[in-house]
Amino acid sequence: MNRLFRILLVLAVTLPATAEAQQRGPQGRRGEVDRAQLEQRIRAQMGRMMRERLGLDEQQATRLAEVVQDFDGRRRELFTREQATRRRLEAFLLEGGNDEEEARALMQRMAELRRQEADLFGAEQQALLEVLSPAQVLQLQRLRQELGQRIRQIRGGRGGDAQPGRRPPGPGR
Repeated sequence: MNRLFRILLVLAVTLPATAEAQQRGPQGRRGEVDRAQLEQRIRAQMGRMMRERLGLDEQQATRLAEVVQDFDGRRRELFTREQATRRRLEAFLLEGGNDEEEARALMQRMAELRRQEADLFGAEQQALLEVLSPAQVLQLQRLRQELGQRIRQIRGGRGGDAQPGRRPPGPGR
């Protein structure tokens, strides 16, 4: 659910800005500035909400933001590798999927990505415990889930159980 929340948050932030930048055409630079400003506002709002709901002082809030940002970067890298593996898997299956050696390699790569994801989650929990109490970490997880649910509601319930990074079929697909 954490990964889904982050993916939805990134999509919620980037997709509207990307569509607007595409509509503007060659002056895409303005779209980049708008997106950066939107991301900054969302981060500031989330920071305020977390400070209030978790009862954090300024130092804790700063440290928490650093931990979250660090792990978001790591998670994006892992997600990129996972997407590449999924694309290769889809291509492999479209090609007939008869190469046993490649099939085994893909299975091993997927298993390794899952291990890395679990390791990353564990490391994030430990890093959060250096800033927050265990009860605050659980509250933070709940806040993330609530925000993910809000994003899904705003988007009309799309993507609730869909695979991260994949849109459900719709008109014109």
